[in-house]
Amino acid sequence: MTAQLTDETAIRSLFDRSNRAWEAGDAHAYAAVFTVDADYVTWFGQRIRGREAIEASHVPVFAKYLKGTRLDGEITGVRFLTPDVAVVHGRGAVVKGRRRRGRFNTKVNLYVAVRSEGEWAFAAFHNTKYSWLFNTLSGSQDSARDRSATG
Repeated sequence: MTAQLTDETAIRSLFDRSNRAWEAGDAHAYAAVFTVDADYVTWFGQRIRGREAIEASHVPVFAKYLKGTRLDGEITGVRFLTPDVAVVHGRGAVVKGRRRRGRFNTKVNLYVAVRSEGEWAFAAFHNTKYSWLFNTLSGSQDSARDRSATG
């Protein structure tokens, strides 16, 4: 159990590292949290393959379209499939200034974290819009927490 807690801490640290890289507008550091052959799916359905392509696609994003933004996100769950593979669920939003994520900008994130040669990295990422209304109506496990988190 101690090893799993240590691994979860390492995965959460990797998540925090990606958030800091985004806020710094550093496409190289952002892509560095992913494996060389990572699969990355954006909220609008674009599939990017590989660390180099993740970096290249984020250079113009950080330079122009989302310059000065940060990620307001959280990990909502980590589940180890094997000692070296974990599914990581999260929620977040791209925000600017003092803005925070809320009902209209929140996305659901799914990462697959893998350990290779003692180091954790994300091998896959998928980002999709979160529907507060649908999750509340359907009785989603997260819906009660969602309501309490947003007031």
